[in-house]
Amino acid sequence: MSVALLKDGETWTLRLAGIVNVSEADPLHAAAREAARGAPRIVVVECAGLEALDTCATQVLLALQLSLAATGGVLRLERVPPPVADLWRQAGLDVLMTQKP
Repeated sequence: MSVALLKDGETWTLRLAGIVNVSEADPLHAAAREAARGAPRIVVVECAGLEALDTCATQVLLALQLSLAATGGVLRLERVPPPVADLWRQAGLDVLMTQKP
């Protein structure tokens, strides 16, 4: 698993790669907390290298989205792999997250 938070003005990028699950969620939690505290206008979650993620990681992203929305910010998911998009769609979460191909 790899998590990287890149800061560029009002748009920050959270890059996820590999399998993100509860047993290795600490880096994701830390990056999400930092992004929430930094209050950027937009956080782009780059998912191109993402193989899979579990409900714990999904909850972290949803919490980040709520935190950003409270300050007028936006969480945008980009290049979400089909298996992850399917999981979110089946759980009814796809309508809660802004996705860009």
